Amino acid sequence: MGEPSLYYDLVLPEDQACLADLEFVATQIVDGFMSGQHRSTMKGGCTEFAEHRAYSPGDEVRLLDWRVYAKSDRYYIKQFDEETSLNAILVLDTSGSMGFGLSTPSKFAYGRAACACLARLLLGQRDPVGLALSHLQNSTYIPPRSTATHFHLFLDRLSNARPEGVTNLVGTLEEMVRRVQRRGVFLIFSDCFVDITALQQKLKVIRGRGHQVVIFHTMAPEELEFTFPTSSRFECMEVNGYHLDLDPVVIRDQYLEGVREFIRELKAAATSCGCDYVPLNSGVPLGETIAAYLRERTAKTTR
Repeated sequence: MGEPSLYYDLVLPEDQACLADLEFVATQIVDGFMSGQHRSTMKGGCTEFAEHRAYSPGDEVRLLDWRVYAKSDRYYIKQFDEETSLNAILVLDTSGSMGFGLSTPSKFAYGRAACACLARLLLGQRDPVGLALSHLQNSTYIPPRSTATHFHLFLDRLSNARPEGVTNLVGTLEEMVRRVQRRGVFLIFSDCFVDITALQQKLKVIRGRGHQVVIFHTMAPEELEFTFPTSSRFECMEVNGYHLDLDPVVIRDQYLEGVREFIRELKAAATSCGCDYVPLNSGVPLGETIAAYLRERTAKTTR
């Protein structure tokens, strides 16, 4: 599909080039209406055989399995797995902490580019894509569609979004669970500076509804390495006026251990719910990271 000019305002050409010839595949049964490449829960008369069920009045006679009838003297219908579209909801954290970035683009810019990349890829597969921008109040939501005009709207909302305020990721996910009826996949782009227990509980609900979930954990190099050389003032990007004056050298070891523990807890919470956990470091080329994950995801479905 051709890209609107706005797309390359958000995504570097070299990042897009890394995703050429790759696809986003479903790793479990999905719901859908359009013929596509993903296995569906709906039973039809094409593709891969699934199972037999007893004949009921009104069933199509052409689906009767006459071989089974010859052996059992009973009528059974052949059911098949259809291939269909993957309903995708991309959730972007727009809280103030996502605006952090020193040596690299901000986490928000990086996550936003990742959203655009994957939306373009999914729409190229004719998979409907929706967008949720996580605000403290009245989260922005665009229902999934798969048209070219929808992609323009998607990019327009992305480009106009700004990181500000306190995070509401858990609340946004709760809202999306109520809104999204068809089973599909949630792609979450966030630094996940939230209560991990509350997030885990919400992930369990989403997975319980049959959705797949991928958490793209977006962090900046300075947050992961804490390379500040001298005494600095650290200001909260979500609460105005809150700051700490610290000597990074003195607290570096303690800080890094805290970050490692936070990542361990988040990854454990995600994987315990059957979600994919994908670390995104804004200091690493986006295309390389996304491409590596897509290849790994595809490999899982072919084992």
